[in-house]
Amino acid sequence: MGPFTRTEPKVMIPVGNRPMVEYVVRALVENGLRDIVMVVGYRKERIMTHFGDGKEWGAAIEYVTQDKQLGTAHALLQAASFLEDDFLVLPGDNVIDARTVGDALHTGTIPSVVITESEEPSKYGVVILDGSRVQDIVEKPEERIGNLINTGIYGLDTAFLKEAAQQGKKGVFDIPAILHQLARKRKLTAIPTEGAWIDAVYPWDLIKVNAVALQALKEQIAGKVEEGVILRGPVALGEGSVLRAGAYVQGPVAIGEGCEVGPHATIYPSTSIGENVTIGASSVIEESLIMPDCSLGAFSYVSHGVLGRGVRSASHLSAPAETATIRIEGEWHEVAHVGSFLGEDSALGSGVNVMAGTLVGARSTAASGSTLRGTLPDGSRVT
Repeated sequence: MGPFTRTEPKVMIPVGNRPMVEYVVRALVENGLRDIVMVVGYRKERIMTHFGDGKEWGAAIEYVTQDKQLGTAHALLQAASFLEDDFLVLPGDNVIDARTVGDALHTGTIPSVVITESEEPSKYGVVILDGSRVQDIVEKPEERIGNLINTGIYGLDTAFLKEAAQQGKKGVFDIPAILHQLARKRKLTAIPTEGAWIDAVYPWDLIKVNAVALQALKEQIAGKVEEGVILRGPVALGEGSVLRAGAYVQGPVAIGEGCEVGPHATIYPSTSIGENVTIGASSVIEESLIMPDCSLGAFSYVSHGVLGRGVRSASHLSAPAETATIRIEGEWHEVAHVGSFLGEDSALGSGVNVMAGTLVGARSTAASGSTLRGTLPDGSRVT
């Protein structure tokens, strides 16, 4: 997620125009779980400023800081003083719904792990079962051994904290590794869920996560819709935003506050546009995530892409989608029908072509008429 986390914690990346961790908070509150402890670290102020004491969400939120990100169990131990009896542990960088949390609570079995099916199990910890009992959790197996994966949602108790503290002295800091040890002494129960659980590991995952987040979008028009605008399906338009004459928007589409969508622009489904974004006249955006403070000139085209906060482009940007091979941290990934990913505060001239699968680092610039491809590091200059 490098291009999008230079100034933003991953959990605060907006999907459906809400930070990912906000979906977790809402799902907990809907299930009556209001006492929440957030373990924060990198850019923690962004999280703490957004949620405050949690009252706006019907919660009571406390914060603890993990100064060194050694692992999930190490993070949990930072909150040990707040924990009594049984408790629920959830990652903050997944989009979940109330049903997922409800499934985790339904059996009341401790210790437990929520599992789900995945089309790409090699990205996660694959769970090996004997009935409902977990025999093992194999992290990122090279060979396919199953499609049931660990969601990172656990029902635990203070006995686990004691085990985690002991294992920490041996340099073991991850919850799955400690559960593996604990499963020899106690039954570890797998709880399947059919609720929403969407994870974002790579930049292109954000497109799917954003689409899922928008499925529950309700129509809400708080901004101005000029004459001749066509709206189809659920569209949310924030206060102070305007859809200019001749624009066409097919929901689900979320448009934040203070935005302007130019005349005859077209916004296709599963697109979210953050606050203070300008989309130029006759531009086309389809199934994309446009973060706040972006500006796209007239006649731009963005398909299945992600634009980080503050990206600015002059007219005639071309960023189409197709099958592409993308290199991330030395590994190659073939991704079907994917667009491009422009890091925060990048600036592009007019007529720039961005090839499918391109990753542009934060604060990069590209001269008018240039073509971008591959992976560009932060601060790149393309002339």
